[in-house]
Amino acid sequence: MKYKVFYISSHGFGHLTRCLAEVERQIREENENSFNKKYRFLLICGENHIEFSKKYLSKYKNKIFYRELMTDVGLINKENTLKVDKEKLEEILKKFIDSWDSIVKKEIEKLKGLDIEEIYVDISPIGVLVGKKLEKKVIVKSNFTWYQQYKYLNLDKDIVDKFYEIDQMYDELYIYPLNLDMSHIKCSKKDIGYLARESDPVKVKELREKYEKTIFISCGRSASLEKISIKNFRGTVFFTPGIEVENLSGDVYKLPIDILDTQNYISSSEFIISKAGWGTIAESILGKTKMVLMERDGVLEDTHNIAELKKQGKAISIKEDELKEIDYLELDKKIKLLNTD
Repeated sequence: MKYKVFYISSHGFGHLTRCLAEVERQIREENENSFNKKYRFLLICGENHIEFSKKYLSKYKNKIFYRELMTDVGLINKENTLKVDKEKLEEILKKFIDSWDSIVKKEIEKLKGLDIEEIYVDISPIGVLVGKKLEKKVIVKSNFTWYQQYKYLNLDKDIVDKFYEIDQMYDELYIYPLNLDMSHIKCSKKDIGYLARESDPVKVKELREKYEKTIFISCGRSASLEKISIKNFRGTVFFTPGIEVENLSGDVYKLPIDILDTQNYISSSEFIISKAGWGTIAESILGKTKMVLMERDGVLEDTHNIAELKKQGKAISIKEDELKEIDYLELDKKIKLLNTD
């Protein structure tokens, strides 16, 4: 049986969750028509990503296989902030780039014997390099590339040039909404819509009935802040690991670190306070939840996402120093002006 191989970024969980949604979509398409070709899927990503994926895709365990690999560096933040640590990032990226030849050689050996149809990448350079070596079609789905982010940060030219070269190796590029300018990429390109884990209407209804009034707070899994304080909110604040939250007028519920369905908590909430990562935004838009997005200096993707969503009237933004104490009543006045259509 042929394989579709996914190389998924080790940075955060947003790249992973949209890839899981893509795998589910492809499996559903297979099952809808008995004449469709059947595939196995090999997901190559970080250790924590595999653990999450195995639980999330457990009903497909006979079709999906996994292998652990640090596929990406992404961004490195300064401790307890949302600010990028450029010096540390450059240091780690140089070591990562120096290891590419060795990693690719080992990957080729491990993939030997598999009948590979295509290689999907979001947005690991390793997957692109492996695909080129194997002479397999490299399909990239993203809203940005690391070349764009590292150029924006004005990182060492050798680093930026290496990631520019990676961008020229794609065979097909499918571009999600809120994308950065992809004109530097020369392969065939196609715009596609939002893709995210689907929320469960039954679970969303249960959460609304149990908690009534809720908001959702997350900094994602690649950043951490010390503490966020909410006042004048007589409801429940859902929040994810990596931060601590206090609700001076109501309750809080810290979601388990291994929770599989944060999209249901997003869909059940009045609004979210979150990093402006694409995955969380997609789940909010599909769940028709309003957004308060954290501004992050130096992060091109987030800055662009916030600007575009403000134009569309779907989000407002908040600065990092404003997170220490949030007045729900003041925030609510601004949020009421947003639309979710």
